[in-house]
Amino acid sequence: MTLAARLLATTTRYADRSALSIGGENLTYADLFAAAERCAARLQAIPAGARVGLLAHRSLDAYVGVLALLLSGRPYVPINPKAPPERQNAIAAAAGCGGWLHDDATAAAAHALSARHGGPALAVDPRADGSRSCTATRSRHAYVMFTSGTTGTPKGIAVRVDNVTAYIDAFAGIAAVMPEDRCTQFFDLGFDLSVHDMFVTWTAGACLVAPTEAEMIDPIGFANRSAASVWFSVPSAPAMAQRMRRLVPGVLPGLRLALFCGEPLPSSLARAVAAAAPNAEVWNLYGPTEATIAITAQRFDPAAEGMPATVPLGTAYAGCAAVVVDGDGQPVAPGGDGELWLAGPQITDGYISNPAEQAAKFLSTTVAGYPHRLWYRSGDLVRNDPTWGLVCQGRLDDQVKISGYRVELLEVEEALRRAAGTSEVAAVPWPLNEGGSAEGLVGFVCGSVDTRAIIAAAHELLPPYMVPRRVIAVDGLPLNANGKIDRKALRQTYLERS
Repeated sequence: MTLAARLLATTTRYADRSALSIGGENLTYADLFAAAERCAARLQAIPAGARVGLLAHRSLDAYVGVLALLLSGRPYVPINPKAPPERQNAIAAAAGCGGWLHDDATAAAAHALSARHGGPALAVDPRADGSRSCTATRSRHAYVMFTSGTTGTPKGIAVRVDNVTAYIDAFAGIAAVMPEDRCTQFFDLGFDLSVHDMFVTWTAGACLVAPTEAEMIDPIGFANRSAASVWFSVPSAPAMAQRMRRLVPGVLPGLRLALFCGEPLPSSLARAVAAAAPNAEVWNLYGPTEATIAITAQRFDPAAEGMPATVPLGTAYAGCAAVVVDGDGQPVAPGGDGELWLAGPQITDGYISNPAEQAAKFLSTTVAGYPHRLWYRSGDLVRNDPTWGLVCQGRLDDQVKISGYRVELLEVEEALRRAAGTSEVAAVPWPLNEGGSAEGLVGFVCGSVDTRAIIAAAHELLPPYMVPRRVIAVDGLPLNANGKIDRKALRQTYLERS
């Protein structure tokens, strides 16, 4: 059964149950899907099967738009309204969108994209009258998600409908969501973890509870006020609450599941979450966008002794594989380190119009002991620990996680070059979190430069989470033995001593 058909079946079964709570509004399944079907019926101006840019930010319009596109067989391409126009245009060009959906606040941006790239710009308008399209239309792809790219432009990943349904089925065997659950939705739609929130919740007949921008400041308070029973966020969210002394024992008594993904989960933080939510199972999920949301899971045991600094990645979902391999692409012995390779029904079709990256990351090959023929190279350095299984050791490249977002330092450095008018630049993650992720970035630029102007220019090129929080002017950039920029030396010289 397709994803759209599953969602319609849930609507029939749970028509009068709450499906969405946001901004003081509560919609039943019947109301939410009626609005989506009305919107779907108005999409005839956009070719069937065409990708559609969706400019909306965690709102009723956004959710109706996502559902309307799925029901009509048009993959959605989330475009962050807060992203600079140049980045929006880069995503639009790479995706080849055939049309645009917007809410009232993003109408101007959608029409600007329409004028530049073609395709009609249509308002979602969830309260509009009109006929309903009740037939679930088949489509190969569900959505296209863009992540940071090494070449200075965003990288698009096309995710199939069957990738998503495979994920939903596998997750149901790990930590099933129930119809009576109320599930948080802390992620922007441009972050693929939002896909879990929406479709795991709505195929289970549960209620999605989404905070407003103001409510995002205090996620713990929001979870309690909304009677959430399932929490899903990046580890940075409870870490921030812990720094603000909000993550105290017993503060989240209503949680049944506490799920984390997007960054390494420090064991000390997981223990604090377990104390804060004494009635909840705490799970660490792992997976890149290329493997559809998450592909391994590990339940955290607060009583376990000797656990590594970060919670292990756990075991692969049903039908999938996660294997630590050596330089020849074969499994390492217990205790060995290597790159984590992933395979199975959740592996996506890969990158849009990026053959070089496609060839480097998606391999048609065999790994001893596994039946899979297509493997994704994650770039994550992982230890095959004989006691704890898969334990993250960092990255093999220049990628870093900031608040769960994948950030290629090379993309940030390209923006700094353009902003500063010099090739001698570097981006360094700082401050670092336990587990290897970072709270932000610091830029380094050679010469006598206006650092404030560089930051301002970077805001015109990058989304907010990728813009360096400060820029430091230096006389020269240190190099390591391989002739590459020594980011560790920059951190030790200019940041750790300040």
